Amino acid sequence: MLTWGVYIEEGQRLGVFLCRCGGCIGDVVDLDHVAKATRELDGVALVRVDDYLCSMDGLRRMRKTVEKKSLDGIVVGACSPRLRLADFQSALEHVGVRRQFVEMANIREQCAWIHWWDIALASAKASDMVGMAVAKVLATDPSEQGCLAAVNSRICDGCGICMSVCRLKAIDVVADPSCKGKKIARIDAKLCDGCGACVAACPSGAMDQGCFSNEQIVAQIDFATNHRDAEAAYRPQVLVFACNWCSYPAADLAGVKKLEIDPRFQILRTMCSSRVDPEWILRAFSRGVDGVLVLAGRPGECHYEVGNLRTRKRIALLKQMISQLGFREERLMLGYVDSDEPEEFQRKVNSYVDLVLELGPNPLRIPPAPGKEMPST
Repeated sequence: MLTWGVYIEEGQRLGVFLCRCGGCIGDVVDLDHVAKATRELDGVALVRVDDYLCSMDGLRRMRKTVEKKSLDGIVVGACSPRLRLADFQSALEHVGVRRQFVEMANIREQCAWIHWWDIALASAKASDMVGMAVAKVLATDPSEQGCLAAVNSRICDGCGICMSVCRLKAIDVVADPSCKGKKIARIDAKLCDGCGACVAACPSGAMDQGCFSNEQIVAQIDFATNHRDAEAAYRPQVLVFACNWCSYPAADLAGVKKLEIDPRFQILRTMCSSRVDPEWILRAFSRGVDGVLVLAGRPGECHYEVGNLRTRKRIALLKQMISQLGFREERLMLGYVDSDEPEEFQRKVNSYVDLVLELGPNPLRIPPAPGKEMPST
């Protein structure tokens, strides 16, 4: 069962490995700058810059360092997690690092290759991407079992909303054996495919999901919004929630094609757009984020069949809510991008950043410290 909190215990050590990738990253991103910024983060015990980390020699060097330095968690700043995360997890598992404590920051496809025209901007963004990955690892529950949903029976009140949104009928409501008269949701792990729609729909916060838990995503949002000075050169601050099966691979392809994309955004990957929790969006706005863009797969093309339809309904309601709170509805947008549409990903992100520039800064943006001026948006 998942619980909630920051799970790297006192005395545990987190290592960060940054890959030059034969110059594919190192020629664009100033990895020394990224390493310096990363060493200052709480919880980071070691930062190494190396080359071809995914090679047999690279993995051997990494395993040797992990054993020698007694590291408990690892962040790899390299290529797409869709390509190599499982390889790094398997390799490091052999030296005692649990799979759930290995994370990647995609500083090749989604940084160096789309921001190749400005080393300073690419380097600043890469530092933030690595920092967000560190924050995610620090908020990871060691009991995670893949990307499946889980129920906290102490909080669950058996309302059944999660059951109503599960297209696989993997959830039912049963009597709680530990409390007479109480009902709780129960998940059949054999049927759950980890879309996360039930988690985002849960009104009590009793549901959560491994690999993309509430704590992990919130930790990334908080890191991004805590480090404004580091990203002053690429205002406004825009968060893009990308589906692992649709818009995220489109972003990877945009990198492969070296499409030029405005760097003033950060991607947060989820398994499905239906996993995007309304509380994440409200938290982002409360912390001064200027715009949130949710990129789902096109209707009829969703990997989880109806996940994007649930997203569309949820975003429509959220736009009404933020309008009532005094925000322009345009600060929250939903777009559709399939995995084979890198140019559409480029267009969606660039046009949305331009729109947010026209809207101006978030009215809740925290004022600058005395003696500092807020960068122009």
